[in-house]
Amino acid sequence: MLACCLASLLAARGQKPRAASAEADAHRVQAEALALDALSARVRAVAGSRSVDPHAGKPIERALAEAVSAAMERRVNDAITIESLAVTTGGGVTRISPLAEMARPVPFSGGQLRAVSIRIKGAYGHYQGLRDFASSFGSLPVAVTGFTATGRSFELTLTVFGG
Repeated sequence: MLACCLASLLAARGQKPRAASAEADAHRVQAEALALDALSARVRAVAGSRSVDPHAGKPIERALAEAVSAAMERRVNDAITIESLAVTTGGGVTRISPLAEMARPVPFSGGQLRAVSIRIKGAYGHYQGLRDFASSFGSLPVAVTGFTATGRSFELTLTVFGG
């Protein structure tokens, strides 16, 4: 059928169809299509067998500990003074509760992912240090969800994700 379509296309262009060439082209196209189907199946199998997210399955407690640890480690190198660091509920209210009660489920995660927020208030010594500090959370399961700076003071809100 493909050979017939190729012959029709050549005829429409005013070219003479060559039966042997059209048939060879049809076989080549079919072979390429089969190879692409096989490659696609292998990619789907590999993607389904392992998670792309390196943080998948990380408990919320561990993710939170890593985020707080990163903030405390980076503050010296980035000339940051942390005045307060608090775990908050989603609305920004700070309270003393077990983490399991404060973590809220993430929509569309099927209950597999929870989130808590951290509010960091402090001061910075220089602009580049503040930029470096804020970007240092990029390798963690963290999203910067709020930021304000006034003079040399700042407030940074992070959302930490975990299982």
